[in-house]
Amino acid sequence: MKLTPATIDLLDTAEWVFSLDVDLPADIDEVWSVLVDNTSWGDWFNDCKSMTASPSTWTAAGDTRTIHTGPFKIDEIAVELTEPTRWAMTFVSTNLPIAKTMLEVLDLTDTSRNGEDRTEVRWTGALNPPVYLKPFRGILESQLTAVWAPSLESLLDAVIARR
Repeated sequence: MKLTPATIDLLDTAEWVFSLDVDLPADIDEVWSVLVDNTSWGDWFNDCKSMTASPSTWTAAGDTRTIHTGPFKIDEIAVELTEPTRWAMTFVSTNLPIAKTMLEVLDLTDTSRNGEDRTEVRWTGALNPPVYLKPFRGILESQLTAVWAPSLESLLDAVIARR
């Protein structure tokens, strides 16, 4: 199913916006390097069965990838990569009809204190659902956060493994 590619403005205009935060004991640059390295996603992102990307490490808007996660096959395009604070991508096609337009954003904030490196990572999913999914907002939100919450916790393991 083809989706309408989103811009970062979807954060302000989407019918549905979901988010969650995690605070990691890691340097913001270390977290960023794992996020943009698509080859590492299988190590930390829940249910990531496979990933192909061009290039393998994203560096600019327009970079592409295909991820197989759970029952989904999703083609994605980077929308914004502002090192080391914002990673954003839009879905351009999926095998299952979950949205008309969808954007996922990871915002990183350096929360270091008392000499300890820390990074807050906020995942935000913004989408315009097809009409037939509107009654299932709560279910979709639960499913998305159920994938992202443990994945963001596992992100720390990937950061540590690179040290």
